[in-house]
Amino acid sequence: MATGGPQGYPKWLLNCKQGINDSKDWNVFVRELHDAIQQQLTESHVQYFSDLSEAEKELFMQRATKALEGGTSYNNMMKKVSVVMDQSLNEEVSRQLLEESPMDTKSDLIIESAEEGTLSLLKKWPDMKEKLQVCLNQPLPTQLRQVAWRLYLSDTKVRKKYIDLLNTNPRAAISQYDYEISQKCDQLLNSEPTFADLKGSVGNFYGMKAVLSYHHSSQKTQNRLRDVDHLLVVPFVEVARSSMPKKEPPAGRVVALLVEEFETFMKQRPGFVEDSGSELHNEEVRAFIDKVATMLTAKYPESVKNIVEKFSPSKEKIVATEAGNQAVLREGLMAICRPMLRSLFVSYLNPNTLLYVWDNYIIGLDTPGFTTEWLAIVLVTILALTKDKIKEATSPASLEKILKTESCRLTVPQFQYEVKQHYYKDLFSMITRDSKAAIPVLDPTQAQHPPWRHWYNDVIPPFTKPQDRRKAREEREAERERLAQQQKDAETARREQEARDRRDEEEEYLKLSALDRQRVEMERIKLEEQIQEERRRRVEAERHASDEIERLRLEVAALKNQKPPTPAYSPAPSVSSYISRQLLAPPPSRVSSHVRPPPQTVVAVKKVRTPTPVQTPVEQKNKIVADFLNRVLFGINKVAHAEDQFVEKEELDKATEGYLVQNVKDIKQAQKEIFGKHLKPGEFDKLSAKDQQDKSEAMIRLMQKWREDRRAKELARNKDAF
Repeated sequence: MATGGPQGYPKWLLNCKQGINDSKDWNVFVRELHDAIQQQLTESHVQYFSDLSEAEKELFMQRATKALEGGTSYNNMMKKVSVVMDQSLNEEVSRQLLEESPMDTKSDLIIESAEEGTLSLLKKWPDMKEKLQVCLNQPLPTQLRQVAWRLYLSDTKVRKKYIDLLNTNPRAAISQYDYEISQKCDQLLNSEPTFADLKGSVGNFYGMKAVLSYHHSSQKTQNRLRDVDHLLVVPFVEVARSSMPKKEPPAGRVVALLVEEFETFMKQRPGFVEDSGSELHNEEVRAFIDKVATMLTAKYPESVKNIVEKFSPSKEKIVATEAGNQAVLREGLMAICRPMLRSLFVSYLNPNTLLYVWDNYIIGLDTPGFTTEWLAIVLVTILALTKDKIKEATSPASLEKILKTESCRLTVPQFQYEVKQHYYKDLFSMITRDSKAAIPVLDPTQAQHPPWRHWYNDVIPPFTKPQDRRKAREEREAERERLAQQQKDAETARREQEARDRRDEEEEYLKLSALDRQRVEMERIKLEEQIQEERRRRVEAERHASDEIERLRLEVAALKNQKPPTPAYSPAPSVSSYISRQLLAPPPSRVSSHVRPPPQTVVAVKKVRTPTPVQTPVEQKNKIVADFLNRVLFGINKVAHAEDQFVEKEELDKATEGYLVQNVKDIKQAQKEIFGKHLKPGEFDKLSAKDQQDKSEAMIRLMQKWREDRRAKELARNKDAF
């Protein structure tokens, strides 16, 4: 089968989807659907559809679709869907017949392709399982049956409980009567004629035993497992037979799936099927037998007569009336039908017919009342189809024996015919009461869409000779090889081009990196030259300031008509003059060199007597001039050194020198970390441009990390000291 797309949809189904999306009928339907949803939003006072929750969105969509159902746009769209599916499926089957020369007929290929499409849709959207209701009165194909049973009997809690128990305490998943269960399973598989297909398989035996053993252990009872439970697990093993190995136990996931399906099935059984003997279950059994008696009387009075005759000898006093006949009939049906109901016809029907009955039972589990109706129909049909053999019975015991023997010979077409003749219409109405099929149904009498015609109206592909088919096959193989080689060459060329592009990008990057490093180096050299020039200017400014101070000092001395001050002492000056002479020279700026300014001459003050308060005009003039010159000297020092304290300059110089020394140590340590040794002068320049860049970046990262660590420690110390 040709498949396409990531979800594994068949190619014909994808083509069908594309054809529907491109059709005018689909666009008209979508517009009307949008208008219907918008009307609901307006009525609900909701502004945007996206404001709704997922459940609300689904509800709005269902309401809108229900409102359009039966309208012109809906009917046209459904007719278009049917026509496009018919055409797409037929084209795919015709292609297989023409190119692949299969052994199956065209009808078989159409059914297989439709089954493949159905499986892909069910795996993608499990909620569409209700669409399987259109398969009413039909046996499901094997793969579709596996998916359908898994969907309808799904219970993740049961599976999780079983898997968790296996992982934590595997012994708890085994019954205390595991040996007896094993013997019973082996006996059933080897002795029951209807289980002949399961006989001799180790996988079937172990799967059956594992499910029953866990089922009994989960009941936490001391009672032994009922015999009927051994029969009820057989259909599940039969469905999973394709996954069961012949010579070894089945895989754990297969057993887990069997446990999940079996446990869910056992919980959903009606009371008249479980029939545990309780008063409630007995009441349900009596009500069900009454229903069977009514249906049998209405449809097959001859079968009623046969049953009454076989059970009447012990009731001679009451058979003369109609009420007496009904009482005998109910008693006879109770004896005949009760064992069949408990086992749900397992061992009474052959495997194919049994699975047909179970298929229809399972797809109706979600419809209230359907399972009761279906089981009653099956019982009535069995009694009707075996009425000729029942006449030969001489006693109730022989009747039961004949019924068990003859029911195994009933076929699926016999059941289908009886159901179609008497019950199909009511059953189909019941099972589709709350939903309408969105795909063409299998029964033509129930179809609302144009019948599919392409599959038999299409021209049959012409017959071709074996040598022509071989030649065409060789040409197709050669074309496939050519296309594969072409794709391979294109992929190789693409990879080579990508490699060349990467190399070009790396070379361009290295060139740009080298240019950036060269530019950074030139900027560094330029900055160093600027720093040297700044230092030279600062030294020159300091020298000029010292000369200016010396000149001003001489001028002050000349104004005082005194000699220049000597290092020994000076006459008693004024307080302002004394302070100005005691000030140290201001420190140089941060970028200045370590050139110390010429030492200032400290003038000793000789203790003299307190001068007379009266000053001559000349002394007053000299004092004013001296104070003015001291202020000028203070300003010059501040301008030249940016600070007025010489101590701060020394601290800055010392800190700068420490940083420079630490930086040199970091560079040497980084070289040792990266290169494993200290580099000699010129050794770094011998490296390639890429290596220079990589090593430089690595050294910078190390030095930056060390600086950050030292800074963090310094901040921590300062914080502790504070």
